[in-house]
Amino acid sequence: MDERLILALDTSRLKGSVAIARGDHTFCELLFDASDTHSATLMPAIDICVRTAGLDLDEMDLFAVVTGPGSFTGLRIGLATIKALASIRKRPVALVGSLESIAGAFPYCAETVVPVLDARRGEIYIGAYDTSSGYPEELIPPLAVRPGEAAETLAKGGVTERVILCGNGTEAYREVLESVLPVGSRFADPIKGDPSAAVTAMIARRREPVLYEELAGVEPVYIRPPDAKLPADSRLREGGGQG
Repeated sequence: MDERLILALDTSRLKGSVAIARGDHTFCELLFDASDTHSATLMPAIDICVRTAGLDLDEMDLFAVVTGPGSFTGLRIGLATIKALASIRKRPVALVGSLESIAGAFPYCAETVVPVLDARRGEIYIGAYDTSSGYPEELIPPLAVRPGEAAETLAKGGVTERVILCGNGTEAYREVLESVLPVGSRFADPIKGDPSAAVTAMIARRREPVLYEELAGVEPVYIRPPDAKLPADSRLREGGGQG
């Protein structure tokens, strides 16, 4: 059994998630509202999670963070926070994709799992994962496409049978997706599309981490140029665009 203590963080959307886990046991998972500003709610959420677990940040063996795609400022704040926490403690960091983390909430699915996130500008982020082993294996990497192009995108990646769709993009574009996807495809419960740092931690256990000495070069994963730009004074405010 993997005995490493992991603190995982997902700030890719307007809801944030932080969790502490070891092996298959999650000590604490906290979902917090970040619609105002991640920077104001993130550290208090981490502090609550750590104290609820009865642990200390210095006890963490590994940090994990969702790198995108998603909210431009949210991703940058989350990654910067984890970089700082890990660097101070000389701990490695596991990097997990946002679509991959959503797919991880659907282990052992017979169908291909297709996470869909609302990317704004009339587009969605879409990918495809095989979770039959219990962990998400990427079939199609995250792409930004029009909802009506979903079936074509999946077919190009070899996914032509029925799928299970999850993520907030399924709510925004359900009618369009229903009209183009293979017969028999189904939509997951919307709540299972919420960010889950516990799932991120599960994936992180199987991921080769980045050593703390190499974290300076790690950046968020943007599928397209972000809507928002960093302000000149470098104060990051949530509510920015999707990257």
